Amino acid sequence: MPQKDKQPKELTFTPLAPEHIPALAVLDKTAPDPWSEAEITAELQKPQTRCTVAIQNGVLVAFACFWREEEVADLATVTVDAAVRGQGIGRALLQHCIAALAAEGTERVLLEVRCSNTPALTLYERLGFCSLATRKNLYTDPREDGLLMQLTLNSAQNIN
Repeated sequence: MPQKDKQPKELTFTPLAPEHIPALAVLDKTAPDPWSEAEITAELQKPQTRCTVAIQNGVLVAFACFWREEEVADLATVTVDAAVRGQGIGRALLQHCIAALAAEGTERVLLEVRCSNTPALTLYERLGFCSLATRKNLYTDPREDGLLMQLTLNSAQNIN
């Protein structure tokens, strides 16, 4: 039998807007440390916050939020809908965000990740992040060490 052509999956990125918040709050409930609607709304008010959503075929499927101060940005959170994980959406979203941060003059991007989160660690390493330090008992529920990682943008090979 001939295979049906798969419909292309259009993926776009846009800054987080108030109309995204209800859908984002539902999506973020699947994250280990979810943000409430009130917390997401509060982030929109902060001048240092850079939040971007990924929309695939009209549906919000991922979200990343960075806090930027001068030349340094911290990845505060990133969430990809479980139904579309493993399709490269998280990578594409982070590449988009990192390129935007670089265009603003960001020189370093920092993040913390659970030591057991192998998929995230693999992604961050592929994006060029390097390990800086382990932070003992950084996470709760369950208690776990966190790994501090850094990406120096002038040496990043994979942001575009």
